Amino acid sequence: MDTERFCQHCGKPFGAKAVHGLCPECLMQVGMGSEPGVEGGPKGFVPPTPEELAPHFPQLEDLEFHGKGGMGAVYKARQKNLNRLVALKVLPPNAGRDPAFAERFTREAQALAQLSHPGILTIHEFGHAGGFYYFVMEFVDGVNLRQLLRAQRLSPREAMAIVPQICEALQYAHDRGIVHRDIKPENVLVDKQGRVKIADFGLAKLLGREGQSLPLTQSAEVMGTPQYMAPEQLERPLEVDHRADIYSLGVVFYEMLTGELPLGRFPVPSRKVQVDVRLGEIVLRALEKEPELRYQQARVFKTEVETVAQAAGSGSPAAAHASRPRANRSEARTTWYGPLALGLFLAGTLGTLALMSLSPREEPALVFGALALCLAVVFAWMSRRERLGRFVLFTVGGAVCLAGAIAAVSFSDPCADAPAGISRTPAAGAGPARIRSGASPAGSGKAGPANHQRIDGGFCGCAAG
Repeated sequence: MDTERFCQHCGKPFGAKAVHGLCPECLMQVGMGSEPGVEGGPKGFVPPTPEELAPHFPQLEDLEFHGKGGMGAVYKARQKNLNRLVALKVLPPNAGRDPAFAERFTREAQALAQLSHPGILTIHEFGHAGGFYYFVMEFVDGVNLRQLLRAQRLSPREAMAIVPQICEALQYAHDRGIVHRDIKPENVLVDKQGRVKIADFGLAKLLGREGQSLPLTQSAEVMGTPQYMAPEQLERPLEVDHRADIYSLGVVFYEMLTGELPLGRFPVPSRKVQVDVRLGEIVLRALEKEPELRYQQARVFKTEVETVAQAAGSGSPAAAHASRPRANRSEARTTWYGPLALGLFLAGTLGTLALMSLSPREEPALVFGALALCLAVVFAWMSRRERLGRFVLFTVGGAVCLAGAIAAVSFSDPCADAPAGISRTPAAGAGPARIRSGASPAGSGKAGPANHQRIDGGFCGCAAG
């Protein structure tokens, strides 16, 4: 009785006559040059079965096919002597056809093994066995970012928790002169605690020809996944530096926020989904065509995203699926700065008008209004990152300009338009302002010593001509 077996790619059961461990549907896709369930895989590469690999890796046991990507096939296994789970990555066999590959493989693998960072997949062992070049790496109990995106659209908070962790790992590698060259969702792993790890560091360079002297008739091979590659990776592959990773991360960030790739003349994320407009500015800067206009360091990218995350009340980046942390006291106070600025602006404006209409003196009203507006500007500036704070700043600025223009016109020369017969020289004994113009008090029968007229909203004492 034949035991039931399952397809290594789609998981469907199949009979004993299946070829290469694939069901008929997946086998047809491989024969047509595409990879079942995988984008960007090497054409024609059929991963060996665990049974075929086991004799070549006696130090491993319980080999289990885990997945296939553009850089080879991955198997889950247990390391006997240390009794720990590891991931065995087998590179495509055609990678070793280049006579110089063995030397390059050893050199690059040794450099990658020196990377010791919580956000980078650790390499335990590397070598050549059974016709395959391989890596024995840390096993991550989780999923990759592509699987997360297929399962559901990530919230902006979850995206802002993942991106800074990627930036931190990239900065660590960039400081040591290592560029990933193939940042994409498939190479970003997220474990069950929400911790992020980057896989396949440097494999794009390892499987390409960068740094070699090429014949004039041979062009440099393009390394990476086209949808996520920076323009210079396609146009000038030998001049690629760490800023290409920043561009690729910008593509990944855009996809996390919108669920789509930034192709052609793409809109900013805030026009497609409800996200902070500042996130769109961050993404657009990372996606600048010219490397000089992008973020020059991944740590700056990280700081920008964390600033928006903190302003949005999401706290410090943590696990992508962790609960939202409680805002600290300083963040709680910040949320009141905008409404307080608006209240002070309204109080200063309305209070000044009320005091000027009720009080015979204008100075206290003006002092009150100026003080209230100054405080409104202070609190509006403290909340300038919020929409309400910016609104108060613009409104106060416009109101001050308008009030200055009115004051300049009203108080420039209050007696300039006095009628004929009214002198601009105050009469001796003229009383204070706000006395009615014209005749003497009612019932006196005598002309008053001076005429007092209100002209253009101001009061002036003028002697009769």
